[in-house]
Parts: sequence; C-alpha cells; structure tokens
Amino acid sequence: MNRFFDNMPLIGNKIPGKITLSFLMLLYATILFAISGSIDRRFCLIAMLFSFVGDIALNHTREHEKQSIRDFVIGGLAFIVGHIFYCITYYTKIQIAGFKTFNQGSIFAIVILIMISIVMFLKNASMSKTIDKLFLFGFLYLWITGINYITILSYAHSVKSVESLAALGGLMFLASDVIIGFEKFFKLKSPIARELVWWLYPLGQILLITMA
Repeated sequence: MNRFFDNMPLIGNKIPGKITLSFLMLLYATILFAISGSIDRRFCLIAMLFSFVGDIALNHTREHEKQSIRDFVIGGLAFIVGHIFYCITYYTKIQIAGFKTFNQGSIFAIVILIMISIVMFLKNASMSKTIDKLFLFGFLYLWITGINYITILSYAHSVKSVESLAALGGLMFLASDVIIGFEKFFKLKSPIARELVWWLYPLGQILLITMA
C-alpha cells in the first residue's frame, strides 16, 4: 500500500511513502478526535502519534535493509507506547460499557499469544544456543502487543455491533508485527511478507481508530 504514496505530486520522492501513509493515518485520527472529542478518540490519537514517531524511526530510509539496530529499538519503543494507548482505549470502552474483561474473546487471544510465543522460542532455539538482548526486547514487544490484542478482542466479543471489527484491526496489527519479528530475528526474506506488512499494518490501525 505504501508504494501508492511514494510519488505524491506535492512531495515527490523526498519522503518515503511509508511515512506519508503514516502521516495520513495520524491526520485521520486527528480529524475523528476533532469531530467527537471523546476520551477514546483522544487515546487513539496519542497511539497513532507514537506510531507515526515509530514509523519515522523505522522507515526514514526507503530501503528496509538499511534499518539500524538503533532505529529498530527506538521505533519499537515508540510502537510499545502506541500499543499501550490502544490498550487503554479499548479497556476504557470496556469499563464504560460495563463489559467483563475476561471472556471468550480474551481467552482466544491469550491462546493465540501463547502459541506465537512458543513458536518464536522454538525457532530461536533451533537457530541459536543463546537468547540475545534484542530478541528479548522483541519478545517483550510481542507480549505488549498481545495484551493490547487481548483487550481489543475482549471488547469486540462483548460489543455485538459493527465495532466488533476492532478485533480484525487488532489481529491485522498483531500479524504485521509478527511478520516483522520473523524478518528481524529469523532472517525471513519474502517480498510477499514485506508487502503484507504494509497492507496489514495500516488497515489494522485504521480499523482500530475507526471503531474506537
């Protein structure tokens, strides 16, 4: 999806399409907050703002391979804050609506998170005898992302309306992060996977922002 924004007339080729797309998503979150002014829209705006900072850190060069460890950590930290604010958004909605936090939706999300965690640890063990600090950072990131997904799926299971599409948004966001993890830690090199990241990630965030 980002390639559609690589050569926008007013920007040319000066700014990578990934950052342009991320900025448009931030603008979308800003417009929704300006219209409603609600607390959940405010938290979504903050989440998208940190996601935008993360995108700048991770995608300031057009070539993904040139991303440094420093870029990866800074971007990851920014996205961690973004995930925390999305989690706060949907937890707030659960509390306001009086829903139960622990339900079939949250149980399903917990199972998914545990399965992904097991696969990652087994994969790392098959490739290396040690666990380096960067992998531990990535594992921490996975669990923060996962807790966000658990909260979103809990809300989506209870709401029984179009807002349940937030579950799809959370799953797409989680899937994009898992692909990035396999690229970074397990040397996954697949043009299809790289393309998927930039469809799953923006569409997932747009759904989360819209359904909040």
